[in-house]
Amino acid sequence: MNSPQPKTGLTLAGRYLVPFVLLSLLVWRNQVNHFVQEPYLDEVFHVGQAQAYWANNWSHWDPKITTPPGLYVWSYVLCAGILLLRGSPKDVGVNELRATNLAATALFLPWRLQTLLDLLRKEPNTRPSGAWINHTVLNICLFPPLFFFSGLYYTDVLALLVVVEAYIWDIKRSDVNGPNKTTVGALRAQISFQNLVFLVLGLVALIFRQTNIFWVSVFMGGLQVVRTIRQNTKPCAATKIPFELLSKGFQGELYDPLVEEASFIDYLKTGISLACATVSQLPLILASITSHLLVLAAFGGFILWNGSVVLGHKEFHSAGIHIPQMLYIWPYFIFFSWPLIIIGITNITVPRRYLPKFFDYRFSNTNRLPGILTALGVIPLMLLAIHFNTIVHPFTLADNRHYVFYVFRLLTRYHPAVKYAVAPVYFLCAWAVFTAIGFYSPPGPKGLSIAPTLLDSANTQTKQGFPSQQKKPETKKQQKKQSSKKKTSSNSNKTTTTGPQNTQVVTPEIMARIQAHVLQRQQQRDQQQIRVSFVLIWLVATGLSLITAPLVEPRYFIIPWVMWRLHLPRQPTPEVVRQQQKEGNHNALDLFKAQIATELPHIMETVWFLLVNAITGYVFLYKGFEWPQEPGKIQRFMW
Repeated sequence: MNSPQPKTGLTLAGRYLVPFVLLSLLVWRNQVNHFVQEPYLDEVFHVGQAQAYWANNWSHWDPKITTPPGLYVWSYVLCAGILLLRGSPKDVGVNELRATNLAATALFLPWRLQTLLDLLRKEPNTRPSGAWINHTVLNICLFPPLFFFSGLYYTDVLALLVVVEAYIWDIKRSDVNGPNKTTVGALRAQISFQNLVFLVLGLVALIFRQTNIFWVSVFMGGLQVVRTIRQNTKPCAATKIPFELLSKGFQGELYDPLVEEASFIDYLKTGISLACATVSQLPLILASITSHLLVLAAFGGFILWNGSVVLGHKEFHSAGIHIPQMLYIWPYFIFFSWPLIIIGITNITVPRRYLPKFFDYRFSNTNRLPGILTALGVIPLMLLAIHFNTIVHPFTLADNRHYVFYVFRLLTRYHPAVKYAVAPVYFLCAWAVFTAIGFYSPPGPKGLSIAPTLLDSANTQTKQGFPSQQKKPETKKQQKKQSSKKKTSSNSNKTTTTGPQNTQVVTPEIMARIQAHVLQRQQQRDQQQIRVSFVLIWLVATGLSLITAPLVEPRYFIIPWVMWRLHLPRQPTPEVVRQQQKEGNHNALDLFKAQIATELPHIMETVWFLLVNAITGYVFLYKGFEWPQEPGKIQRFMW
């Protein structure tokens, strides 16, 4: 893809600032320990259960805890290891347990996110893209709900970490099937090892949170299904006839356009094409997702044994259908990620003559704009979901310590029409989130550029031809004429030539290098471009993880946001800079402006997250209040 800019101090800022900005996590945890010395809210249950495990009372279980014991086992293992090394802690309190959560956020999570992004992008982390990847990791760790709960003893950080780890190994075991392997025996051993590790991690993910099943089995399994189908099908051209799309799906063709080129109807077509291709290759697909199905079967066995998805407090956390959860998530994404979306939206909606030249990306695809028919088809469905399925959990409007309390009081108590009036807002926010995945795909023609050295070799081959294709020897008369011409031309050019001309005949080895280079560039380009199938699978996993929960919690949206953020492509170089690079103009001031314009969304995201974290942290620590029914006990605002 087009590199945003050369390696400079500005592009490396993300890499160098990561460890320094992540120190804010330590500052946050210390402040929480200083002002909130007793377990707060759900920490009361989590700390008590972890202390019971630390006392080796493994049969004890607090009936008010709904999630599995992965968090407490993690703390036990970490504290036991530190005890062996340092001789402390003998007893674990809220401070020590919060420290185990901080270790996951400040140490393990950045490291594993870095590994995952390297695998997703398939680019070495030594190029300018390395700074971009590090900056992405930094911003994910600063994501306000994730940052906030890193200082408390909650399950959210570990639940995300184990999903990220499972995703890493799922990609690794998929990459094992690539062509650059040594022997069949080594390949089989490596595949078996990768499958085993993924299977174990998938089961471990369920020990931290039940809804992880949708990410380990549905999301990762769905991506594996698409990978398997692509290996055994060819691309399908667009068609307006649904029955033709059905027949092509059964004949080994897959319709799966890029997000940047897709309209709303293309999502329906891709779903149909995927379903047909899956049915036509069902045995092969089932074999490819065996590990995902085993994890799903284990989760089903747990539900049969437990009688419910949740462990405790079943009367308040029973699973159900809550479709409006899939409406609330879009304003949530826009609130936190507007710095990454605003410039792209501006490019689409504002006429080019009003755009600053360093923010002009030349977005011209009309499919990016939401159609009137799409709005008329989707918004009524949103209104139906709002009218028939809006669920206000008893905890939501009974606890004014959460920000969701004030949002729902506005939606449901201010005026009956408010919850319906925001349906267009949900629609526009959803459109912006979907479109953002295709904002930053590599612009320009779909052809690939080849390295200059290889092109020179190819040009030389074009001029000279392969040895077998060169001209036949000339006659003696022709040879004499040619030699006399060469002598005169060499004598006349003695003053201008500095040495012999370097010519090179392209051998099969050079051509193989060219083909390998083109293939590598194609793979990198495909990695940067997101197709509709990914969005559909991500939507299904997100929907299953949210609509089964009656309680609306910002914490429940963390993993969907992280997965969306990880796959958000890199920002492109503004059009004016690309033009200058083609013309060979490299003005220092213009390059600096281009770097600022390219990095600005990331920088804005970092500043925005730090601002939100500072405000919510300040309110939590310093703006406590008391309930009349509990005098003398400080209540605090939180996500």
